[in-house]
Amino acid sequence: MISGIFTIDGSGSHTRTALVVEPSAADAVWIALVLSELGFEVAVSDSFQEAKARLADTPTLLVTELRLGEYNGLHLVLRGKSTSPDLAAIVTSRIDDPVLYTEAEQLGATYVLKSIEAQEFRAAVLRTMFAGSQPQLIRPPFERRKKNRRSGPPSLHEPELRFAERRRH
Repeated sequence: MISGIFTIDGSGSHTRTALVVEPSAADAVWIALVLSELGFEVAVSDSFQEAKARLADTPTLLVTELRLGEYNGLHLVLRGKSTSPDLAAIVTSRIDDPVLYTEAEQLGATYVLKSIEAQEFRAAVLRTMFAGSQPQLIRPPFERRKKNRRSGPPSLHEPELRFAERRRH
């Protein structure tokens, strides 16, 4: 069993909590570390039954693996949303299937592939959190800022305004 709670700096007036339901210890630790970096107090569970009990604590965010023995993560999302409609939910899986994306979205969850990088996962979490209870389609790419706007030196036709003289009154 890999149950536990990870915390960092709980000094905020409103602590954001996350419940991570993941049978794989390596994936659970990776997700918990990324969420901790975002300021979440993270509780980890490796089974559907234990996670169902922990949903009573009404976490701010639920991150669950799709496959949880005879149940699946979509069942947890449904249970969590029935008691707390504002619950932000992410379903993770290694299976890239458009039907699973649609099923997760119908329940108000974001579907995330486990092959995702940390920056993309953080973006998925933040976009899911800010979506609130309003249904939105949140699909990859989650991080849309791929490069800086100014990638090279200014061209001859577009003067760099930061280096120009300022007007004096």
